[in-house]
Amino acid sequence: MGSPKFMRPKPGGHGGGGGERSPNLYVANCGPAVGLSFDAIARAFGEFGPVTGVYDADGRGTRVIVSFSDEGAAEAAFTAFNCRPCSQLAGRFLHIRYSVPRPSTPVRGNDSVEV
Repeated sequence: MGSPKFMRPKPGGHGGGGGERSPNLYVANCGPAVGLSFDAIARAFGEFGPVTGVYDADGRGTRVIVSFSDEGAAEAAFTAFNCRPCSQLAGRFLHIRYSVPRPSTPVRGNDSVEV
């Protein structure tokens, strides 16, 4: 089935994080292609609350989605890590925005007509 798809939330939200808050963070400069495993990322972000998943954001391995079980944990991680060196992740400067799950596209039914 693959990992969930995410997108940027509606503009005009709080915190300068790319829109309204959510329990999901889009994190750039972070991922396997820059030497950071999904487990290491989950441990670092887990300091702020339960992480429900870490997903590749774009197939390049340099951006991830970190999903928390609650919005408050995501907000705390955003505040602590955005545009700052993260000692838990090899001192990398992380660039973070809020992210929301992309709405699923409805599957069209069979449009055939009996003859």
